[in-house]
Amino acid sequence: MSGVEGELLLLKDSKGRAFLVRPRPGGVFHHHRGTVAHEALWQAGPGGRVATHLGEVLTVHRPTLEEYVLHMKRSATPTYPKDASAMVTLLDLAPGMRVLEAGTGSGGLTLFLARAVGPEGRVDTYEKRPHHLRQAVENVRAFFKGENVRFHEGSLEEAALEPEAYDGVALDLMEPWKVLKKATGALKPDRFLVAYLPNITQVLELVREAEGLPLSLERVLEVGWREWDLRPPVAHPRFQQVGHTAFLVSFRKWKDS
Repeated sequence: MSGVEGELLLLKDSKGRAFLVRPRPGGVFHHHRGTVAHEALWQAGPGGRVATHLGEVLTVHRPTLEEYVLHMKRSATPTYPKDASAMVTLLDLAPGMRVLEAGTGSGGLTLFLARAVGPEGRVDTYEKRPHHLRQAVENVRAFFKGENVRFHEGSLEEAALEPEAYDGVALDLMEPWKVLKKATGALKPDRFLVAYLPNITQVLELVREAEGLPLSLERVLEVGWREWDLRPPVAHPRFQQVGHTAFLVSFRKWKDS
């Protein structure tokens, strides 16, 4: 199966290192063990193989969402895919839903949210740092058209939000308690607000600030992935593992009577 001009491809070398490439006419991919023409990548297509002029074999793939988020350009540390996928689960998102995000960053979590709600859904994402927002727009639109994502420059604190319009709220901010009241007002009853926080001190502050709001704390999680190396007959955990990345704090909204 051959590739398509302009299609984003992921190349993997013999050491498992990955490289994102968007082939263009006359282009050349440079690896430390040789070069290969972009035309050869098109001819090989996803699932194929190419060799550099020095003989390094590269496999050609369509990047998965996880692979793309881990290797895309970033202006801020992206939400790790293990955490982003867990947040989608905690938010209980489904196609056609509308979700609010504050703290777009490099757009990693935005991509997971957009895929979860599908073309008929919508993600409204807010980022007050213009350079982060520019990178996020570029990242999202480089992976897919992103027609179900609306980017907003500015803080959620200053946004005019429709009451109880969203099926979920995702907060990736250093001080999410500053927008908690507004975000809660925009959330539908019996739906979820999930915050991504690096340390437990922030978690405790958020829970304190939630007192008096129509929110019940559902759970606080850390998400761990443990990868294994299999070299039959030997198997053992990989030496380098992704350790603590964040706490995920989930609230459910009840009707404010």
